Amino acid sequence: MLFLLLIGGVWGFFEYGVEYLGRFTGIFNDSSGEEMVGVARDTLPPAPPIIDPLPEATNSAILEVVGEAEALSELSLFLNGEVIKKMVVGESGTFRVGDINLSQGDNNIYALAEDMVGNKSQESVRQTIILDKEPPELEVAFPENNQSFSGDKREIIIKGKTEENAIITINERKVVVDLDGGFEISYSLADGTNSIIIVAKDKAGNQSKEELVVSYRP
Repeated sequence: MLFLLLIGGVWGFFEYGVEYLGRFTGIFNDSSGEEMVGVARDTLPPAPPIIDPLPEATNSAILEVVGEAEALSELSLFLNGEVIKKMVVGESGTFRVGDINLSQGDNNIYALAEDMVGNKSQESVRQTIILDKEPPELEVAFPENNQSFSGDKREIIIKGKTEENAIITINERKVVVDLDGGFEISYSLADGTNSIIIVAKDKAGNQSKEELVVSYRP
């Protein structure tokens, strides 16, 4: 009798039990799969934003910044360590921020991007722009205004000094400036009255100008 029951149990297992075991295993696998999908999340941060190159210096207190960042991310723009603008980047991935008020001197600008699940990018390349509203120094050592020349003094040497890295033009002709801001150039006088206009221009676009009148008589 016991033998018959054992044989019946084995037959029942293979007839029905394997099917139910397969169903149970399938349910377990489906549940496990759903759980894995549920916990998976985006952990990849956006690429650092890219800000178009800014001028080294400017004489305008208002600046516009243009660049690129991950589409639909939230962009934070920093000026001297403080957030001055937050905005959502459009689908094109480009952004434009205007009416940025600069301070006199150095202004450090960079940006960060944060995607919709909170991943934050690294900083963009930091750029420094100098706000300078002061015209450059300009001193003319020679000649003096209203100075007269004659005879073999037709060829004179115009000499002066400006600030480092400024650009000098004399009657719209560019003149080389040395590391200390000094400059000199040979200038040939015409008969009669000669007008000499000397302009110094710095990196920010500020200008200083000296206008001299000298005369030459053969």
